[in-house]
Amino acid sequence: MPPASRQPVPDIDLRDAPRYRPLPDPSVSLTSPVLKRLYAYWRAKAAMRLPNRADIDPLEIGPDIRHVVLLDVALDPLRFRWRLLGGELVDSIGRNVSGKSFEEVYPHPLYADVMRVFSRVALTGLPVRHVGTARFANRGHLRYESLHLPLFGDDGEVAMMFGGLHFQQLDTAS
Repeated sequence: MPPASRQPVPDIDLRDAPRYRPLPDPSVSLTSPVLKRLYAYWRAKAAMRLPNRADIDPLEIGPDIRHVVLLDVALDPLRFRWRLLGGELVDSIGRNVSGKSFEEVYPHPLYADVMRVFSRVALTGLPVRHVGTARFANRGHLRYESLHLPLFGDDGEVAMMFGGLHFQQLDTAS
């Protein structure tokens, strides 16, 4: 992954800035049916050996591919690049960030919050589920559940992440 040029960081009052504070769930107690299917798919691949990118076949995933995310992972220094965002996700968040690094997408302090979330999988090699409100995409009216799963390189290190997101409209009626 080529180094990204960092944009100047604007002064932000952290007391007032909206923050991305998802709740991590390392137990991976999923509620979304689509994420349960993606997790079962990954676990079937992981039952034989550490899964890698070549193990993920869009034809096997079928219609759930619209909820899939793929991320490239660089470990030294730790960096991420969106490889693929499924169509349902692009529609839900209102933009397609495929091909962009986290540095290009997320301003400070959001960048630090997002890095904390994805670093968990990259550094431990373990699946993680997160839940929260999609304030990170200026979509505070959406609740989400996300699943992040490691894909390994030949060296046994995390080289990519596979997973998905499921969005649900929040009940805004008072």
